Amino acid sequence: MKYAWVLIVFMLGSFALPVRAQQESQKSAGNAALEKELYQVELKWMKAEFDKRKTGPDSMGELWTDQFFDVLPSGQVVNKEEMMDMMSQGEHKPGTGAFPVDLKIRAIYGNVVLATDHTTIKGVDADGKIVPVLQMSVLRMFVKEKGKWRVAGAGLVPITGK
Repeated sequence: MKYAWVLIVFMLGSFALPVRAQQESQKSAGNAALEKELYQVELKWMKAEFDKRKTGPDSMGELWTDQFFDVLPSGQVVNKEEMMDMMSQGEHKPGTGAFPVDLKIRAIYGNVVLATDHTTIKGVDADGKIVPVLQMSVLRMFVKEKGKWRVAGAGLVPITGK
């Protein structure tokens, strides 16, 4: 009888494995779709920064939450208004600015998503060529408000020599 219970438990467990694998696969597929959606939000945000758009559709003001903040590579913490002011200064040459890649969701807590990416800041060198000036690993924070994903902030960590 003892062996019969072991066999029953083993059989039930073997049926549960495909179900669990299917759930994990669906979760991964859902994350992939959400990663693509959040990456598009991120690209809109970077364009709004480059274009110095503080208000209106697809602007920093619309895409960022009211509680938005960034922790800059220097360690300075800036709020939404301070960041918008920083992004509105100076001239931007086409091809310069922030270029994020490899957005990956790290955690989902209801309407809050924590993700990471690799961002390259490109600028102009002394010869006028566009060159990478800073590489960063970035923690991105997204919040879904009224059915729309918005940016809650970021923590930017410079990548130094390897």
